[in-house]
Order: sequence, then structure tokens, then C-alpha cells
Amino acid sequence: MPEKKEPNKRYFKGALLRRVQVIYQDHDLIVMNKPAGMLTVPIPKMQSLNLLEHLKQELAKTREQAITVHRIDRYTSGLVVFAKNSKAHKNLVKQFLAHTPVRTYLALVRGNVKNDSGTLEHYLKKVDKGFRNVVVRGEKEGGALARLHYKVIERFPDTTLVHINLDTGLKNQIRVQFETIGHPMVGDRHYHSREADEPRIDRQALHALELSFDHPTTGDKVMFRAPAPGDIQNLINFYRKNRRNTGVIP
Repeated sequence: MPEKKEPNKRYFKGALLRRVQVIYQDHDLIVMNKPAGMLTVPIPKMQSLNLLEHLKQELAKTREQAITVHRIDRYTSGLVVFAKNSKAHKNLVKQFLAHTPVRTYLALVRGNVKNDSGTLEHYLKKVDKGFRNVVVRGEKEGGALARLHYKVIERFPDTTLVHINLDTGLKNQIRVQFETIGHPMVGDRHYHSREADEPRIDRQALHALELSFDHPTTGDKVMFRAPAPGDIQNLINFYRKNRRNTGVIP
């Protein structure tokens, strides 16, 4: 009988709440650094800690609101913006629907990504089985267009560090598109079962690194950054050390 894994205490409620970080806030919005393991918003029939409800409780102390603008996956860490009033919410949602905010992700993917930069376009369709997205041939098969741009930041013997900018923001988009071209996310056991054996990280190595948009009241361009969290940075450091030991030149 295989050994039963103990639940990771990093994902217990208290540990998650200690890692929630306010990056910026004013009367119109609040930008948060969400830890991996915490839902952005509640999911029906799932009693799990989520950032929206936590924010509502905290902002209620100052009689402020928290309204969802967008979301990132549960086991993806990084930047999320919430509106504090209906006017700001309407403006921010309009921007996200128009795909004008710049969302930059950091990811570690398997294999050597050949091109230094590129664009990925696929049609994705939600399926109930496994709560995932799959690639289909087009809109006639129920697909929605998914587009992203990537840039290689660093190469290791069997892994590549990339920055990714989203044009669209579909469920699990980055994970599905890179898995489709043969470069699954390190640690992403949901879309690549072999990643369950990855000993150095227990979630997908994907982090919402930078977020910029027009401020809903002033119209000024604002930009926020959340450095890679410890688990991803430790993984990068491991690959860098391994590259030096094997004599591979970046």
C-alpha cells in the first residue's frame, strides 16, 4: 500500500491568512498578493477559504466593500485586484473585458522552449469531467479563443523559466496552452499526472508577477509587482545550482 501523504500545513487556514499581503489600496480598489492554495472567490458546495470573503470581513471594519474583478487559479499565487465600489468595479471590469490590463506571469515549464519568444493561440472548451479546459478545433466545437505571448527568461537543462502576458483570461489558460505544446508547468499534477512525483514543489510553478491597468478614477496607468514566492524562488535557485554543477551554459 502506498504511503499516505500528510496534508501540507502551508495550505491550512491560519498559514494561508498569514501569507495574504496587501500590495496597495485606496478608496476605489485594493490589490492583493494571493498565496497559492487559497481560492480567489468561493466555489459552490466547497467550504474552502477564499480571498473575497476574507477581504469582505476585513473591509467591513471600515465600512468598505470588496467586489470581484477577475480571478486566478487556487494554486497559482500572485496579484489580484478587487474594487471597493460599484463605479470602480464597472470601470475595471470594462478594462478586463477589453483585455487592456497587462498581466505578466512567471512560470517554470518542462523541457527546452525552443523559441526565445512567441505567441500561442488555441481554442479552449470547459468540460465538467475533471473541472478542466481542453483544446478543441474552433468555435464550432464550443471553443473560446485563448491567446498569450511568452518570453524565455532563462533556460536550464530540462526546464525553462518564462514570462507570459495574457491577451485573454480563460480558466487554466496558461497551464493548458503550455501543456498542449509539450511544456507542462512544473508541479501541475492536474493537467500532467507525472508532476505528482515532483518533490520540490507541490503546486504548479505559476505566479501572477505584474499587473497594470488604468486607475478607475484618475485614469493614470498604475503598475504593481509581487516577487516570486519562496517555493518558486527556491525551485529557480535549485535549477541554477544544478546548471552550474553540470556545466551547462545559459
